[in-house]
Amino acid sequence: MRLPRELLPWLAFRFRRAGKDAPPTFFLHIPKCAGSSVWASLYDIYGTRHIYHANSRRRRERFAGMPRDARLAYSAVGGHAPLKFFREHVGDMGRYHKIVTLRDPVDRAISEYNYIRAQASHPRNKELLSQSLRTFAESLRPDRQVTLLTGRGDDVEGAVEIVTQFFDDWAFSDGVDNLVRRLYRVTGVEPRPAMHKNKGASGPRRPDLDVATIRLLQDRNRNDLALIAALKDRRPQ
Repeated sequence: MRLPRELLPWLAFRFRRAGKDAPPTFFLHIPKCAGSSVWASLYDIYGTRHIYHANSRRRRERFAGMPRDARLAYSAVGGHAPLKFFREHVGDMGRYHKIVTLRDPVDRAISEYNYIRAQASHPRNKELLSQSLRTFAESLRPDRQVTLLTGRGDDVEGAVEIVTQFFDDWAFSDGVDNLVRRLYRVTGVEPRPAMHKNKGASGPRRPDLDVATIRLLQDRNRNDLALIAALKDRRPQ
């Protein structure tokens, strides 16, 4: 059977393309901020055997339970967890090229809602199939980005400092292609185009929402909105 042309690059992911001198990478993956596209490039650069993607509670627990030397042996680590988790279990992160992606919190919440409704295997899929976006917004964990960065939803100043001083590179979700190009340059690997995954799940978009729902999403993410506003003039080139 002949594979579709667009799938051929993925066959190389089991092999490491980066040289031995390439720095390891840490990626804090805030959900629905174009992180899957970044992971695709990390797999392309380092190969599947050299990456630990802590994208579930089970995998986070497994990572935490590993001997320290085993955790440090991976060329790329990261996933869905507070930054504090990785600092505790990785230790000194000075040797890592540290990256993060961020997104307008209203758009992020809408994307999360559409994604869960499109994924039959997601634990909340059935619940959200019969739930309006407004109801989802009422139960949404507020200020997710600031919280994952600092451990507190109200520490905007701390979040700005972490993004601009702790991380070596960062991008808004609409700038992920440029982030990926910089990542290939830092690791010394011939670049491939960014592979956009989990993009464009069907469902409501921001222009479809009524004013009350938009206002609710904004109210629940005031500190995330402040974070994005504070970083807009500092966007990496």
